[in-house]
Amino acid sequence: MKDNLLDIREGTLHISLMKLIKAHRQRATEEFGKIGLTKGQPKILDYLSKNNGCIQRELAENCHIEPATVTSLLSNMEKANLIYRIANSKDRRVYNVFLTEKGMEVQKQVERIFYLIDEECFYGFSEEERKEAIDILNRL
Repeated sequence: MKDNLLDIREGTLHISLMKLIKAHRQRATEEFGKIGLTKGQPKILDYLSKNNGCIQRELAENCHIEPATVTSLLSNMEKANLIYRIANSKDRRVYNVFLTEKGMEVQKQVERIFYLIDEECFYGFSEEERKEAIDILNRL
């Protein structure tokens, strides 16, 4: 009976997504580790590349990371000279976050890694199949 349940679940969206997410996360963690980044940091670099100077709360909300975790990640990123923070001129309790030159360089590596992982994931897919798969995932 147990084997039948596993067989049934094996073809479900839940299991397929779990496998995909796990494989993607493992590959990303491996590649980002090679350039000295930890979980959450690539997402922050990516967001800052498009929203440089945003406030920490905005980073937390848009990167789906708890505010306390963002504070910790930013402290480590500041020590690594990837970002710097400046107290907001209107509210000294709020900090605006900026990429350093090094942070911008590392962000380019992040983009390249995401591109390579996408290429690995879609190996053997036609361009049409690739677009269709992304469209289906976006519609879910």
